[in-house]
Amino acid sequence: MENQIFEPIEVIAFFHDLKIDIIRFKWKNDVYNISRVNSRWKIPKADTYEYHFSVLCDRQKVICEISYDTSSFKWQLVQYEYYL
Repeated sequence: MENQIFEPIEVIAFFHDLKIDIIRFKWKNDVYNISRVNSRWKIPKADTYEYHFSVLCDRQKVICEISYDTSSFKWQLVQYEYYL
């Protein structure tokens, strides 16, 4: 992806059955509805994990990588790219 930014975001997600389902996120006063989660992976971080998601937002025509740090409970927009 082109734009690496590592900026904080607000996320609405459901945590169930040891799984995270992301519904939408807010970045710079814009709301991005998740159309599809393309992939998910976790990265070991000390005694915990950082979860990463590649998500598609059809309405905004953007694909994003977002992450969730289980030690700080913070979400971050890692990178994004617009598509046609």
